[in-house]
Amino acid sequence: MPPLYFIRHGETDWNKKGLIQGWIDTPLNQKGHTQARAVGEALAAIPGIASDYKFIVSPMARARQTMAHIAAAMTIAERRINVDPAVKELGFGIWEGKAFWELKASPTFPVDAESRYFWRPEGGESYEDGHARIRDWIGAIDGPTVVVAHGAIGRCLIGYAGGLGPSALVSLRAPQGYYAHVQDGQADWFDVNADQA
Repeated sequence: MPPLYFIRHGETDWNKKGLIQGWIDTPLNQKGHTQARAVGEALAAIPGIASDYKFIVSPMARARQTMAHIAAAMTIAERRINVDPAVKELGFGIWEGKAFWELKASPTFPVDAESRYFWRPEGGESYEDGHARIRDWIGAIDGPTVVVAHGAIGRCLIGYAGGLGPSALVSLRAPQGYYAHVQDGQADWFDVNADQA
């Protein structure tokens, strides 16, 4: 598997309010734009990324806005950025637009992490579905890649790269204002917004 840099999109107002976004297309808020610019500047300082890496982004607005800041910092032409639905966020079906605390309080939501991996909300996707989507996508990657996507699908990507089991995968962190270097089965996170926490 080639080396990857994974970036979760910057903050949105829905993130700030603890609302489930999934396939609902929400824009970055001001903090999210600041985070995305800082990630772009950090990546631009790493030799070889701008020239040697491919750039892939989720089709969702919050990810594309984040990638736009990264591309600007690295002076990457728009034609080099591939929009790929394979890295779109997991769909949360009937729970989209509701608060995370409501989901966690629901009797339909599994208590243990392993069960959450297999749980599929009505009209949505499970982590298992996302894991399969990422497995197929990674199989088509043929070189070093920068990926801007989302929290849940990012867990699937990093979990697949590390060969993690269901419980460990759903428990992975996926912070905003960071980037992860994913290589040799390991993800190392770098905080570029320590003052934004």
